[in-house]
Order: sequence, then structure tokens, then C-alpha cells
Amino acid sequence: MMNSNKVKFAITLQIVYFLTQISLHAQNTFSSPYSVYGIGMLHYRTSSLSRSIGGTGIAVQDEYSINPINPASYSSIKSPITHIHEIGLYIESNRYTSQSTIESKTSGGITNLNYWFKFAKWWSATAGLTPYSSVSYKIKTQRELATTSLVNYTYEGSGNINQLYLGNAFNVVKNLSVGVHAAYFFGNILKTESLDLYDGESYLTYENKIVARTFHFDFGLQYKINFKNKSLVIGIIADDGLTLTAKQQNALYDHNADTLSSGVGKTLKYKLPKYAGVGLSLNSKRYTIAADLKFEDWSNASYAKEEVVLQDTWKFSAGYIYKGNPEAENYFGLVSLRTGFNVQQYPLKLKGKSSLMWGWSAGVSLPMFDGKSALNLTYSMDQFGTVEDKLVLQRSQKFILDLVIRDLWGNKRRAD
Repeated sequence: MMNSNKVKFAITLQIVYFLTQISLHAQNTFSSPYSVYGIGMLHYRTSSLSRSIGGTGIAVQDEYSINPINPASYSSIKSPITHIHEIGLYIESNRYTSQSTIESKTSGGITNLNYWFKFAKWWSATAGLTPYSSVSYKIKTQRELATTSLVNYTYEGSGNINQLYLGNAFNVVKNLSVGVHAAYFFGNILKTESLDLYDGESYLTYENKIVARTFHFDFGLQYKINFKNKSLVIGIIADDGLTLTAKQQNALYDHNADTLSSGVGKTLKYKLPKYAGVGLSLNSKRYTIAADLKFEDWSNASYAKEEVVLQDTWKFSAGYIYKGNPEAENYFGLVSLRTGFNVQQYPLKLKGKSSLMWGWSAGVSLPMFDGKSALNLTYSMDQFGTVEDKLVLQRSQKFILDLVIRDLWGNKRRAD
């Protein structure tokens, strides 16, 4: 059994990595003008379950679904389920509103790949791959240069940083599980600042290339308290912060794009925040109600030499899952319904002001293949920013389709 799992896990990692190169590097996902800051827009680990309940999951346990928000949750998936494969596809529509213009952009791709399995009765694991951050923007403006007239500046950014992770959950004692994620971060982000010189014959371009090649760990715990017909789960997660390095390159191009000079600058560091979170969930045979509270230590984070003001943030989210009736006599009685919301302060103070990030989601899980697998449909809406002080209000709508296949390499199914 152990050797078989090792072979399957190795094959899965190869498939996951191959698909990532195709899907995550062939496009700039999650376009946003706010990705100009730091390493761009951050996207935490997610799954079909957590997305549909507003990103809630610190204390969520589900016998049939993967929950990568807390690695300790992987032990909650029980027999006869032996393997779960999950892939998510999305289409996103972004609307950017300023005081003078309204623009829209549509994108799409793969949100994540997850594979859950067991090493032993007391040891469950999930291998997954998902974007960690994304950069996609192009901003044009005019500024004065010394005593000359106005000069055209162009700021562009593109690229992704991805994470390939292995989450492990261990049953320490009855009703108590602890977990750890071991993640490998990889990818490149290229930011350029181009200056169209006043002679119209040459361009000065400054490049900042962020290269991610590092390992990182985060931790989780869940404890379950059983009552007569219900249970209460308490969850905790913690992370000591991730640090990435940036390689700088300087270049001077003429109007024919020929390189006139080039050089290498100092190595910069991007320090991401430490965080800790606590969650509660109340569970019955038919429903789960869950809530999370998460603190992120942004005031001690840093974005290299960027002139930004970072502030600590609190994030609150809550979600509800109607699990359906496993004894229903018709198909629609088996359908599961989910919804949730979240709210958080944006970690950057823009022009001295704070702004809220908030969103909500709703989803439905449609059973397939005798209930062993499911097709999950999720709609979500997120908003942050403001039109005041010449800033941008961003509103995103996303439709996600997740295919969840269980027991792909599992035991022979029982006859109905």
C-alpha cells in the first residue's frame, strides 16, 4: 500500500507540474492595476469547497471535500473514499472605475489542481498547485523630467508566482489532528518602467525581475467536540511569513529597441506578512456553519524599496453548507448548496487612506457517478478600492467550474 501511494504521488506531481507550465505561464491571470505593488495580487490556497463559502475553512471538516486552508482538515475525509482529484476552471470579468473612465477586462484559466490520498490510517495528504501571486498591468502617465517639458512614462508588469505544495494531516489522538504544508514557490514577475526621452530617438527602461525559488512551511490544528447529534470544531492556522528575492536589471534602448547599455542592480527582498487565524464550525448531518478570524502582520512586512505604507489587517469570513439528504429518493435531494462572505482591510494605505476588500459567493454541488464524484458550480463577487483621490474601484465577478473525482484509484465500489 505504501509503495503504491508513493508511485501514484510521483505521477501526480509530474502531471501537476506539466499542466502548470501550460496553464499558469501562458497567461497573466487575475488582472488588476493594484498588482503594481509588491509581488502583485495575492491568492491563497483554495478549493471548490472553500471558494463557495467565502474563503472560510480554518475549522471546516468535510468527509468528501478537500480543504487546503487548514492542513489538519485532510484527516476528516473518511473511508470508503481513498483518493480525490480536483481541478477548477474559471472565467473572470473585471470592471475598473475611476473618476473619468470605466474599463473592463475578461480573463480565464485554471484556478487550482488538488489531489488527496492516504499514506496510512493516521496520515492523510494533499498535493496541490495554485497561483500565489499575479501581476498584470499597464499604466501610462506624464511627468516632468528636470527642467524639460512633460515626458511620457509607461509602467508595465506581468508574470505569476505559483506554489506546488504537499499538505500532511496526522491524527494525534481521537478528535485531534495537526497538519503542515510544505510548499515550493516558483515563478517570475517582470516589472518595467520606460521613459520616452524628449529627443524622440531613445528610451530608458528599468527592469525589476522577481525570481521565486524557495520552500516554505505553514501549520494548522483542528479539534472536534462531539455532542448528541452535532459537533463543534475548533481550528487554528499559523505562518511565520514568506521572503522572496528580486533581481534588478537596467537597460537603455534606442528607438529601434537596440540595447545601448545594461547592468545589474542590487538584490531586493520582498517580505510577506506573518499570520495567524482561528475558526469555529458547527456541524450536523445536514449542514455546516463556519466562521474564521485571521490576523495578518503587514506592518512588519516590506516591499523592497517601494514607497508604500503597510498596515496590519483583520479578515473575517463566514459560510454555510447545506449537505443535502443522502437518503433522498430523487436526485435533487442529494444536491448540496453553499454560500459565504468575507471582509478585510486592504493592507496598503493608498494616499494615506484605508479601504475595505469584501466579497461573497454562492455555489451548488451536483453529484455524479452514484454520488462518488461531483460537478461544482460557484459564483463569486469581490470589490475593493475607491474612485476618490484619483484611485480605481475594482469589481470582479467570477464563475468557477470544479470537477471532483473520488476513488479514481480506490477500492471497488459496493453494489447499491
